[in-house]
Amino acid sequence: MVQLSSVFTTLLIATGVVVAKPTPKLAEQPVVTYLGTQGPILSSGAWTSKGIVYTSGTVPSLNGSIISGGIEAQTAQVIKNIAATLEEVGTSWDYVLKTTVFLANMSDYAAMNEVYGAMLPSPKPARTAVEVGKLPGNFLIEIEAIAAIPDS
Repeated sequence: MVQLSSVFTTLLIATGVVVAKPTPKLAEQPVVTYLGTQGPILSSGAWTSKGIVYTSGTVPSLNGSIISGGIEAQTAQVIKNIAATLEEVGTSWDYVLKTTVFLANMSDYAAMNEVYGAMLPSPKPARTAVEVGKLPGNFLIEIEAIAAIPDS
C-alpha cells in the first residue's frame, strides 16, 4: 500500500509539472508618448510589446495644432509624425509592417496615395485604406502603423 501511494504521489507531482504554465518574464517596454500630450484628440503616440511598436492613429498635427492645407500636406505631416514616434522607440519606416489609413473622404485617396508612395521606403508596408466619413477632429487623414523594432 505504501508503494501505491508513492507512485500516486509521484504521478500527481509529474502531472502538476506538465500542466503548470510558466509565467513569462515581463520585460520592461517603453511606452512612447511623443504626440500624446500635444493635443486633445491624441491619447498616446505608441505602445511597444515584444519587439513590436503599435502607433495610435496619428493625425496631421504640428506643435499641438492641426496643420492647414489639403490632403497632400496633411498626409505628409502624418508620415513625419509617425517617423518621429518610430525614431523615439528605436525603429523607422523601414521596419513598418502594416498601416491603416483612415480618410474622411475616399475621393482623397489618389492624392494621399501619391504622397504616401513618394515618402515611404520600398518595399511598402501592407496597407488598408478606409473611408470613415468623419474623423474626431478637423483633419482629413489619420494613419496607424505597426512596426518591428530591430535587434541592437
